[in-house]
Amino acid sequence: MKKIPQKKAVISALLLIMLLDTGLTSAASLNGSLGVSSAATDFYRVTCGSNTNGVTNNLRVSVIDLAPVASPMISVQAIKGTLAKNTTDTVDGNTTYSSAIVIPGGNGTYDMRINKTAVGAELYRLNYTCLNSAGKATVTTLTAVQNQ
Repeated sequence: MKKIPQKKAVISALLLIMLLDTGLTSAASLNGSLGVSSAATDFYRVTCGSNTNGVTNNLRVSVIDLAPVASPMISVQAIKGTLAKNTTDTVDGNTTYSSAIVIPGGNGTYDMRINKTAVGAELYRLNYTCLNSAGKATVTTLTAVQNQ
């Protein structure tokens, strides 16, 4: 009787390892907050790398301004080398992310800055993922540099 549960556990573990190895991942998200100052800025670095889906082609980023509803709008800027793009969530408190920005740049480090347009504390959720040229997820690692 004990062999059946062990067999199921081994099969489940093998299936999990196979799924992880194939790079079946979804976009990562991060909940954050910006302090009262209009100059409050959070700064993150995303490192994109290769996995079984291949090498990274680009970083895709969007942001949502979470409740409570306040007057500042939340924006995110993504930067790789000399290329930078910005997106802003223009409707606070809804369930819709800003339009996504896509920064081409391959494997390596991308900078992301999250800021707001006015005084007032704000909450946000950042959605980010490194993708290959076919739109499949590659290795995505986030490091916090500055959190205000």
